[in-house]
Amino acid sequence: MATTAAHREETAVTGQGRTRTENYIVLGVLVALLIGATIFIYQAIPKFPGENSAEAGFLRDMITHHNQAVEMAMIIHDRTSNPALKSLATDMVLTQSSQIGMMQGWLNVWGVDATGNDPAMAWMGHPVPAGQLMPGMATPDQVNQLQTLPVPQAEVLFLQLMIRHHQGGVAMAEAILQKSDQTQIRQLATTIVNGQQNEIDAMNGMLKQRNQPEITTPLPMDMSGH
Repeated sequence: MATTAAHREETAVTGQGRTRTENYIVLGVLVALLIGATIFIYQAIPKFPGENSAEAGFLRDMITHHNQAVEMAMIIHDRTSNPALKSLATDMVLTQSSQIGMMQGWLNVWGVDATGNDPAMAWMGHPVPAGQLMPGMATPDQVNQLQTLPVPQAEVLFLQLMIRHHQGGVAMAEAILQKSDQTQIRQLATTIVNGQQNEIDAMNGMLKQRNQPEITTPLPMDMSGH
């Protein structure tokens, strides 16, 4: 009887040990699942670029860039009677106005300031000195000339200014492709590179039709003078 009681007690202790071990195993599995679920949720939550991110800087600068392109395109659209140039200007207005709205929306969703405190192109490592324009941007006098020059001269000036303007836009888009892994930003930048490069080619063709030299030299992007 004593042996039987001892055996029962040993069995009970062993059972308790197994139960305790099984509980630890279950607890460990639950903790592992909880950690895995937390990591999955964290990875699934969109991570928006911050106030000083390259993405925010790119959008702010490109909005400024696009705004001037739309202004110039609208001027020449209203003045020219050339169907090809009028069609090109229309495409520029529609495409870049749509992209402006998209970029403004992203900045709003990200909760970052629409202007920022950094100089233009600081995110590229080429900050624009105070009082200067981003490379490729037209001066106010040049924009005014689009309205005042005789139409044939205004057409040529528009093509010359917009080619340089597009070169600056392409350079910015290529720069953000080197810095960002944000899918939306990369898609937009790729669209800008492809679309504006095609338009540069078309505008050079229009210059050639007007017996004007094509513009193929690269646009300097470093504003430091180095």
